[in-house]
Amino acid sequence: MKKVYTSIDIGSDTIRILVSEYFQGKVRTLAVSSVRCKGVKNGVIADEDLLLQRLKLAMDDISSRINVSVKKAILTIPPLDAEYSLVHGNVPIVNDEKMVTEKDILRVQNAVVNDVLPNMELVSITPIDFTIYENGSEIETLKNPTNKICDRLGVRAMLALVPKTHVISYVKVAEKAGIEVVDLALSCICDYEEVKTDEMDEEAGALINVGKDTTTISVFNKGIITNSTVLNMGSKIIDEDVSYIYYIQKKVARKVKENFGIAHPRYASKNETYEVKDVNEKLVSINQYELSQVINKRLTQILNVAKNELKVLTNKQIRYIMVLGGITDMPGINFVLEDMFGNVATTYSLNTLGIRKSRFITVSGSIKHFVRKIKLRKKEYSMFSSDDVDSLVHSKTRIGRSDSVLGRFFSYFFDN
Repeated sequence: MKKVYTSIDIGSDTIRILVSEYFQGKVRTLAVSSVRCKGVKNGVIADEDLLLQRLKLAMDDISSRINVSVKKAILTIPPLDAEYSLVHGNVPIVNDEKMVTEKDILRVQNAVVNDVLPNMELVSITPIDFTIYENGSEIETLKNPTNKICDRLGVRAMLALVPKTHVISYVKVAEKAGIEVVDLALSCICDYEEVKTDEMDEEAGALINVGKDTTTISVFNKGIITNSTVLNMGSKIIDEDVSYIYYIQKKVARKVKENFGIAHPRYASKNETYEVKDVNEKLVSINQYELSQVINKRLTQILNVAKNELKVLTNKQIRYIMVLGGITDMPGINFVLEDMFGNVATTYSLNTLGIRKSRFITVSGSIKHFVRKIKLRKKEYSMFSSDDVDSLVHSKTRIGRSDSVLGRFFSYFFDN
C-alpha cells in the first residue's frame, strides 16, 4: 500500500508544505511549496486573517502541483514556553495470554498523561523505556516490550507540553484553511528526527535552529528531548544591519545576504563586489569581504547567546551541536562554528531529492517522525484516499521552488 503524507510548517518567515510518499521503507518527495509568511511574529500568530490568506495560498500552490486537494496534514508547533516532564506509570495486561500488544503500549502511554495542567497542551509523548512486571516484581526493562509475557507493563516517558493558547491558535488557522490536523509535532523534535544518527542517539547534545525572528535551542539526551528555549533573535538582525550600513531596503539586504553573503571573512574575496540601488535609487557597490564582516559579527552574536543559553538548559557535557536553519546554507558557516564551538558543532546537509535546502529540515523531519509512530503501532494509514493516491502518484507531480486539542487527533485514535 502506498502511503502519502502532508506536513505543514508555519514559520515567522515562510510557510512550507511537503507532500511525501512512503513506500518500501523509503520517503520520496512528491511536491513542496514555500510561500512567504505574514501574520506571525516571533513564533506567535499576530494577525490570524493575514496568516490564513497566506496559508490558503500555500495550500492552493501545493494542490496545483500534485493535482489533488490536500485535506489532511501534520502540523508543526514551535516550542514557545514549552515544558518537559518525566513521567512514570503502569497498567495491567488484561488479555488471556498475558502478552504485551501494541494496544497495551498505547494504554500505558495514555495512562501517564492524565495529570497535564489545564493551561498546557500535550504535543508529544516519547517513551524512554518499558518495564515488565510479574507478581509485583520487576522482571526486565527494555525498549520494545511487544510479545513479552507479564501481568503489568510500566513506562518511563518524556512529555512535551506547550501552552494551550499557542497550540489552539495554530490549529484554528489550519482548520479555517480547510485542513484536518491529524497530528501535532514539536518543531525541534522534527529537527532531531531528520538529523539524528546512531551516535547522537547515544550521546547528550543540542540543536540550534536559527530562524528569521527566533532561534530555537533544544537539548537531547540519548535521542530524548529534555529542554528547550526560544530566543527572540534570528537572521533578521543581519538583514537590518546590512540595510542600515549600505542604506538599502531590507528586502534588498536580504537578497544581498542570500546571493552574495559569506559567513566568515576568511572565506570571502576582497576583490568581488555586488551592485544594488539604495533607497535613493543610487548605485551602491558592496564589497564581499566587508559584507562578510557585517554578517559574521551578528551571526557570532546569535550563536554566542545560544551558547550561553545552553549552559542554563543543561549541566550535561555536550557531545554534539547541530546548527540548523536557512542561514547554514551560506558559505563559510563551518568556520564560524569552529570559532564558536570548536569541533563539536556542525551543520546538516539535507540530501532528499527535491528538498536539498536546510530550510526544509523541520517539515521533512515531521513526516519521518509521523512514519516512525505509524510503524511502532503497526498501522496502515494514508492522508489521501486510494483514488487520490493513484491519481497523485501517476500524475506529473512537480517539486516546488523552493477540551484537549490533541485528544481529537491521530495519535489518540489508534486504540479505538
